[in-house]
Amino acid sequence: MSWYDWFASFYDRSLEPLYREARREAAVALRAHPGQTILDLPCGTGQSFDGLAPAVGPEGLVLGVDLSPGMLRQAATRARKRGFSQVVLHCSDVHALDQTALDQAAREHAAGPVQVDRLHIFLGLSAFPRWEAAFERLWGLLAPGGRCVIVDVHAAHPTLQGHMVNLLARADIRREGWRPLERLAHRFERAPLPSLPQHGGQLYLASGDKPT
Repeated sequence: MSWYDWFASFYDRSLEPLYREARREAAVALRAHPGQTILDLPCGTGQSFDGLAPAVGPEGLVLGVDLSPGMLRQAATRARKRGFSQVVLHCSDVHALDQTALDQAAREHAAGPVQVDRLHIFLGLSAFPRWEAAFERLWGLLAPGGRCVIVDVHAAHPTLQGHMVNLLARADIRREGWRPLERLAHRFERAPLPSLPQHGGQLYLASGDKPT
């Protein structure tokens, strides 16, 4: 993960303004309530915490998971500066993440097993090497009746800018990342978000509920 560790050193100042409004939209679409648990993966430098942590309140939990220690160091600094004591960070590959890992990560904040009420996947499915398997694993961790929100970029035929985004983020924005959610969720919705040339394609927000 040395690339993402290095990327973390300038990630916020170069990319935060590009996705700020999309992160607000995602937080609203999650419809989280105080006391709930949000799994935020990949959490990166914690740019989504400002919307997620207040939604669950101090009695809730935001589990931020990322594979890059460099990203997590930045995320820890952000959470500390904001006073978000409900944010817990965990370093893990998405394919190794399971209920035991979540319970261990949150053991100081939760008396028993963690129930993931909300799943927040922001710019992850275009970057995970085995993205469909990654989604299946995350969906399996979401509690029945829980809600999932995905925000990502899609370009069926990337322009030069799209290829630059793929190179910088180690991503593939040709993927239709919403498809697994569309197949499995109740009340699935997908909508375009305001996009800039720097995004490399069309930003979208997809959401749906896990059947009970």
